[in-house]
Amino acid sequence: MSDLINFVIEKHGGLKLWEEASRVSATVHVRGGFWAYKGQPDLLGVEEVTADLRRRHIEMSPFGEGQSLSFDAEDDRVVITRTDGSVVEELDRPRASMAGFAGDTQWTAAQTGYFISYATRMYLLEPYLFTLPGITTREVEPWSEAGETWRRLEVTFPDSFLPTHNSVQTYYFDAETGLQRRMDYSPDVNGNPPVAHYTSEHQNFGGLIVPTRRRVLLRRDDNTAIHEAAAILLDVTDVRLER
Repeated sequence: MSDLINFVIEKHGGLKLWEEASRVSATVHVRGGFWAYKGQPDLLGVEEVTADLRRRHIEMSPFGEGQSLSFDAEDDRVVITRTDGSVVEELDRPRASMAGFAGDTQWTAAQTGYFISYATRMYLLEPYLFTLPGITTREVEPWSEAGETWRRLEVTFPDSFLPTHNSVQTYYFDAETGLQRRMDYSPDVNGNPPVAHYTSEHQNFGGLIVPTRRRVLLRRDDNTAIHEAAAILLDVTDVRLER
């Protein structure tokens, strides 16, 4: 691993916690105008999320009133179920179903579930995910913002990894503290808008250091973010690594 990855992982709690765990769970409060714009204003709120670390699988509940969501990347399938186990909606090959979508294309509930589930799993695994097989990284030129210098890591995800927003993303870490400050991407399923995703208010959960405040903004051609409004807001609490 590079010296930046070693530095960052150590500042977020170290590898040992992850190596002894089989899944990560958290409470995630999801909100923002984005969801209504995509035609699904009432699906998301305070979600209980569990992501498997041994296989590419995530579960989320509630997902709409009296419903739960599961996404399994091995089967490439999203399933929404009621509390009695009956299926409300299911979708095979969800990413293929969203090919060619633009920013103003509305989503079904299952497509929305696909997006929030793969994204949340990726966020909960940061920065441990940089060590996973097939992922390649390189440090690029630093960035100055908010009176700080942020070291930047360009990360390339292979097709075999759980779906990501797009294959190449850039992560920003405070050069002094090693804490994650931002990530840039352009989500394929939403017309590839340039996004600056800010992470802050890190907290300690049993030795694991996690950003509990996430704000998703658009960014300009000069790489600066448009701070006037956040399309998606996520607040994370009660993060747990479980054996």
